[in-house]
Amino acid sequence: MFRPLLISLLTLAALPVSAQEVYRFGDDAYMAGDNVTLSGDAVDDAFIAGNTVVISAPVEGSAHAGGRSVSVSGPVGNNVYAAGMNVNLAASVGGDAQLAGDTVLVAAPVSGDLRVAAQRVEITGSVGDSALVAAENILLTEVIAGDASFATDNISFGANARIDGTLYLYAEDVDAIDVPDHVVSADRIERLAADEFDGSASPEGGATRAPESNGGFLSWLGGKIGAILTLTVVASVVAYFAPGFLMGLRDRTLESPFRAIWMGFLSISALAGALFVLGATGYGILLAPFAILGAVLLGIAGYVIGTYLLGVGAVKLAGQPLPVTFLERAVAALVGAVSVTVLALIPVVGWPMVLAVTLAGAGALMIRWFAPGFYTEV
Repeated sequence: MFRPLLISLLTLAALPVSAQEVYRFGDDAYMAGDNVTLSGDAVDDAFIAGNTVVISAPVEGSAHAGGRSVSVSGPVGNNVYAAGMNVNLAASVGGDAQLAGDTVLVAAPVSGDLRVAAQRVEITGSVGDSALVAAENILLTEVIAGDASFATDNISFGANARIDGTLYLYAEDVDAIDVPDHVVSADRIERLAADEFDGSASPEGGATRAPESNGGFLSWLGGKIGAILTLTVVASVVAYFAPGFLMGLRDRTLESPFRAIWMGFLSISALAGALFVLGATGYGILLAPFAILGAVLLGIAGYVIGTYLLGVGAVKLAGQPLPVTFLERAVAALVGAVSVTVLALIPVVGWPMVLAVTLAGAGALMIRWFAPGFYTEV
């Protein structure tokens, strides 16, 4: 999951930057700017963001690139992760390639798996393993050594095109797609409905969406119970090690619940929004992932804290005293976990209510740590 997140960070961080910035740490290269070109000596890993991105230097490890136009013309020893309006892979890749854009051109050999999401894809370089491609239009002129999963309504093949494994075709009218025998024999073609395609699946063995469990309602209920128990355990552990701290958070939340929600909103928004400020410095791109990670961790902490505080409130509302023993705290955590799970199931208003609980927990934490104030005299 980190790779798509990193590509998104690189792409967004490039938007406010107008001048090329270069930073090298060890054998890795970090660059951000308007028109960015990585050239010269080989690097280990490359992390590049900009409006126009060109990687012409050899990359011995993996290349990560994001921008409006991305071109990889230097050989990459390991994997390539690239996203942009136009992506052109014009040099050999020793590992896998994961590409996304409007137009994606794969004009060089990829030794491992190929995964592409685009409007138009041209595969004119060989693929050493399997390929998973989702696009409106696909052109294949070379060899795919493994399986191929294509989700498309328009595909064409060159004279040298060949798929050595099984071809999994996903389309609205899959029977209307003609596949020549020289590409793959009819007995190695599986034709499937478009809605069965799963872009997150492994390229090998097809990308068919896993069927729903036969458990039906029981399976769904089991999943909910598992989530409740997990949340209960986490909240109980936190309450065990920091009971006084949580009670302090409860007091601050009760003093001004809307202030807690507001502070939670501001804190998470500030961490997530720091991405753009850090990206504007060029060098700050190194810290951008930590800002997003901080926002995610604060959200998780807020969810756990808010759940426990909700459970304590529900227990007290039922006429019980505030929890003192570990068992009482565990019961409060269980009540809170059940409460947020039930809230989430309420149509329309349920999810905003769970979000409010999360923001209140995060805000209470920020108020306890930093004691921010508004309209105060200096």
